[in-house]
Amino acid sequence: SGNGIESVFLDLGADQIVVGGQTMNPSTDDMLRAIAATPAETVFVLPNNSNIYLVAKAAAELTEDKRVEVLKTVSVPQGVSAMFAFSENATPEENRAEMEKKIAETNTVSVTYAAHDSTFDGKKIRTGQTLGLVENKVKYVTDSREECLKLVAEAVKKNSIITVYYGEDVSADEAENAVSMISEIVNPYAEITLVNGEQPVYAYIISGED
Repeated sequence: SGNGIESVFLDLGADQIVVGGQTMNPSTDDMLRAIAATPAETVFVLPNNSNIYLVAKAAAELTEDKRVEVLKTVSVPQGVSAMFAFSENATPEENRAEMEKKIAETNTVSVTYAAHDSTFDGKKIRTGQTLGLVENKVKYVTDSREECLKLVAEAVKKNSIITVYYGEDVSADEAENAVSMISEIVNPYAEITLVNGEQPVYAYIISGED
C-alpha cells in the first residue's frame, strides 16, 4: 500500500509493486523492470500520485512487448477503488472504462502536518501544525488532528462507503476514536471501515465512495 507521499505502482496481472515517495520517487527504470517482470500481456499502472504519473507514462511509451495502460490515480484510495473494479474476465478496454469510472467516483481527504513554515490563503502556517487536504489540496490548517478530522470529514459526509487508513504514528485507540467522531458527521447509514495503513507522514487518509 502507499499514500500521498509514498506512491505505489501496481500491476494487477502479477502483483508487481514499486514503492516510492516525494523524496524517493520511483524512476522510469524501476517501472520498466516491474513491467518486464509481469507475465501478463496487458499491464495496468496505478501511480497513486500526480508526481509519478508522468514517469509511469514514460515507462509505458518505452515498453514495446506489452500493452501498458496508465490510469491517472492521484491518491491511494483511487488506486484501491480502481483495483477492485478490475475484472480478469473483461477486455482491457472494458477494464479501463470501469476503473476510470470508480476513480472519478472516489473522494479523498487526508490529515498530515506542516513540515516547515509557509503560508496558506494569506495566513502563516507554523511547522508542526495539522493540515487537512481535500483532493490533495490544503484546505484546512488547525492545531490538532481532532479538529482537522472534523473539518475534512465534511467532504465525505454524503458518501455511503468510507474507508479510514490510519498512519504509523496513530495508535489503534486514537484511530477508533477518530472513527467514532467521523460517524457522527457523515451519513448515518454509511459503512465505515478502519484500516491500519501504517503510512508515514499522513496520520489519516480517508476515502469516500457511493
